[in-house]
Amino acid sequence: MKPLPQVSTLAAVLLGTLTEQQNLLFSAIVDAVREEIGAQLRKDVDPSDCADSVTLATVLFAVSAMRKLTDSDVSDFTAGTLKVSLRDDHSAYAEMANRLLAPWRADAFAFRGVSG
Repeated sequence: MKPLPQVSTLAAVLLGTLTEQQNLLFSAIVDAVREEIGAQLRKDVDPSDCADSVTLATVLFAVSAMRKLTDSDVSDFTAGTLKVSLRDDHSAYAEMANRLLAPWRADAFAFRGVSG
C-alpha cells in the first residue's frame, strides 16, 4: 500500500528525496505505523475526529523510523517481514507524535487545561 499523498508530502520535507528502495521501506513503515496508531486509539474514538493528529503522528513516527534505520546502516530489507516497534522510540519526532495522540490513546493521559 502506498502512503497517503499527504503523508508522503509532509515526510519529504523532513527526509528529502528517497531512492526507490527507500520508498518501498517508507511505504511499509507507514503501513505499520497506521496499524499501531489504530490499535492504540480508545474504543470510543472515531478516527475522523483526530484525523489531522493521526496524519501528523504517522509522518513523525515514520520519519523517526526511517532515520533510525538509515542511521543504523541497514544492509538488507524485505518488505514482507517488516516489523516496526514504536513504543520505546525516544526521538524528538516520536515524542511529539506521542503527545499529539495522547488525548485519543487508550493508554495515555493528556492534561488539556482547566478554565478558571
